[in-house]
Amino acid sequence: MDILNIDPRVLLIQIGGFILLLIVFKLFLFKPIMDILDQRRRDIETRYEDADAQKRAADELKTDYERHLAQIDDEMRAKIVEAVKQGQEMRDEIILDSRAQAEQILAKAQAEIQREKEKAMVELKTTVADLAVEAAGRLVAERLDDKKHRELVGKFIDQVGEARK
Repeated sequence: MDILNIDPRVLLIQIGGFILLLIVFKLFLFKPIMDILDQRRRDIETRYEDADAQKRAADELKTDYERHLAQIDDEMRAKIVEAVKQGQEMRDEIILDSRAQAEQILAKAQAEIQREKEKAMVELKTTVADLAVEAAGRLVAERLDDKKHRELVGKFIDQVGEARK
């Protein structure tokens, strides 16, 4: 070792100092650094776990939201179908009511026509009877009284009316 000019005592002191430095570093430097690194690793793992949990929660919310939207869509379609059905029912009711009212109006009109026809027939009978009585009275020259003439004309008109029906 003389060739290299190395003193063995210095070498031993340096080796001892180095080992002592390693022990001091291990106790005071490496251990706190390793603890800090371990803590950092645990923090990162916790953050990843939290992020995964939040992602799962977001996925569940998204699924619930989509399911809820589908349910709302189904309810909306069902309400639309129900509204269309009710509209058709209302339309049918309105049509039936309109037809019933039209039939009532028609029946009233026909009854009114029948009453007017009967009234006209009565007036016609009266007028014909009056004319017949007057004509017969002129022909017979007062041989029959007015009451008798009316009776004869009324019978005649009734016979004509029955033959017409």
